[in-house]
Amino acid sequence: MKSNTQDIGNWLERAITCHQSGDLKQAAEAYRRHLRQYPADAAVLHTLGGLYYEARDYRRAEEFLEKAHRAAPDNPAYLNDLAACLLTRGEYGKAAGHLAGLMAQSPASPQAYYNLGIALHGSGRPAEAINAFDNALRLQPDYAEAWINLGVTAQDLGYYERAETAYRKAIQLAPFLAQTHIRLGEVLEKQYREKAALEAYRKAHELDRENPAVIEKLAESLHENGRTDEGIRLLQESLKNRPQQLALMTLLGRLLHIAGDIAEAEEIYRQTMALKQDTAEACLGLSQIRRFGREDMEIVKRLEALLEDTTLKEPVRKNICFALGKIYDDCEDYDAAFRYYTDANALQRKRMNYDRKAQERFVDNAVSVFSREFFDEFSGMGTVVERPIFIVGMPRSGTTLTEQIIASHPEAAGGGELLYFSSIGSGLPQILGTEDSYPLCCRSLHKQAADTIIEKYLELLGRHSAAARFVTDKLPGNYRHLGLIRILFPRAPIIHCRRDPLDVCLSIYFQNFRKGHDYACDLLDIGHYYLQYARLMAHWRRVLPGPFMEYRYEDLIGDYEKVCRSLIAFCGLEWDEGCLEFHRQKRDVRTASNWQVRQPIYTSSVRRWKNYEKYLEPLVQLFGKATDEL
Repeated sequence: MKSNTQDIGNWLERAITCHQSGDLKQAAEAYRRHLRQYPADAAVLHTLGGLYYEARDYRRAEEFLEKAHRAAPDNPAYLNDLAACLLTRGEYGKAAGHLAGLMAQSPASPQAYYNLGIALHGSGRPAEAINAFDNALRLQPDYAEAWINLGVTAQDLGYYERAETAYRKAIQLAPFLAQTHIRLGEVLEKQYREKAALEAYRKAHELDRENPAVIEKLAESLHENGRTDEGIRLLQESLKNRPQQLALMTLLGRLLHIAGDIAEAEEIYRQTMALKQDTAEACLGLSQIRRFGREDMEIVKRLEALLEDTTLKEPVRKNICFALGKIYDDCEDYDAAFRYYTDANALQRKRMNYDRKAQERFVDNAVSVFSREFFDEFSGMGTVVERPIFIVGMPRSGTTLTEQIIASHPEAAGGGELLYFSSIGSGLPQILGTEDSYPLCCRSLHKQAADTIIEKYLELLGRHSAAARFVTDKLPGNYRHLGLIRILFPRAPIIHCRRDPLDVCLSIYFQNFRKGHDYACDLLDIGHYYLQYARLMAHWRRVLPGPFMEYRYEDLIGDYEKVCRSLIAFCGLEWDEGCLEFHRQKRDVRTASNWQVRQPIYTSSVRRWKNYEKYLEPLVQLFGKATDEL
């Protein structure tokens, strides 16, 4: 009969043999038999933890790696592997704690610093994570994974130039990772360098031609670079090999819609819906593509049947409700439309948080900073260039229509909704080296910063059109930045689009905005936002120097040619009859109004709120009798 010592030796030998042969189950059992006799055998505890990690049983892996660390607390390799396991499990806080201890044992370990960076980033401490990645790279400059994750962390913090540097360094070290090129493209887009971003996405596609996510990024970038037709061809070609790829089909439908190929876009959306997968985006896209009638009730039945699925995810349910609201509104069933829009916005509001006090504070600060005296003091700060035309107002107030009219002129081009000034505003305190938030920091504006901002903005306009005399920027929210805009571009035309406030607020409530607009899913929040907008615009009327024009959407509908002529004259352009045929222009329209602006002028959008009057009493009371002044 064999002794216990011989049995234990045999169990360890058997464990090693099974482990080497790939029989992880038998190996684990043999290691555990060994540990019954030697529970503090750190090497075997560590090996068993690694085995469970290999088998993706991360809970048991953590258990035994933790025991190995306790048995040999001075072994840095054991502590590092425990931390790595915790990272895999998403236990970032615990991992960070262990790794901080590891730093004391192995201050020269780039891997330990790298893992610490991952843990800190995952536990919501990105600034500390950057420091950890920097330390890893100080010790090992050719550490490609550290460069990548440094870029990711910097990107999350909005440090786009630093993220770009990190990604480019990672690409030098490991050029064949498509995802790094995708990340580089994203930060280039954030810097409004769409052409460079397109090249990054092209490289990613060369490296990974079959990845739908890469194809989607490249097609979107082609669209953003004004090459929508090329993006459409890419998607069509890709779908030949993957005809049921939902994301690509939905994007194809959207780009066809943007390009004005309405019939083909509708066909793609219908094919997508026929796949009976998660078709919420296709449903929403189809609803926005044209005006629907009672003959389209089969679509309504299909959408309402989808809502009966109790397992439907909230974002999907929200999109379907927006689609049904739009179709019922087209069909003049206003009670059903409002019911679905209300359901959609209730779901949307769960992910939104409109801060009324913050909005009021912003307007207060803008009014306090941008006085007549301020404009006099900073009058020499800007450029004499007149190229940009700024079109501002509330969303759904006619800004897209205004741009389409001006862009129909042969000497003008449409830039669309450029996020430049909203982005500059958030980063301006850092640029100026002040702790004052925007817009208070504008008091510290100096010529060097102003020249840099102007130069980069004009470069952005040049990427939209190198030849046009004027390029429009029709981001409605630029009304918040008119003080800074006027300092930098004192001669640029500014056009303020106004519309019946009840029509504006209702239209916003009915719109499924992709991002931003956190006020847009509650009628009283929309009303509050509108009153703050109106307060700021009243201030701009009093103090803003330079060319400034306001017109009402209702006046444009009432006497289209007269208002068109005044718009074109205000921009300093000779009259061109093509501006009356704006809906025939073949150009991308990228906003929520892209269907409407391809139609001739119609009057059904004027006083549309009357169809929903009984639901709007809270707004009517909020605005009082002052709607004509708003």
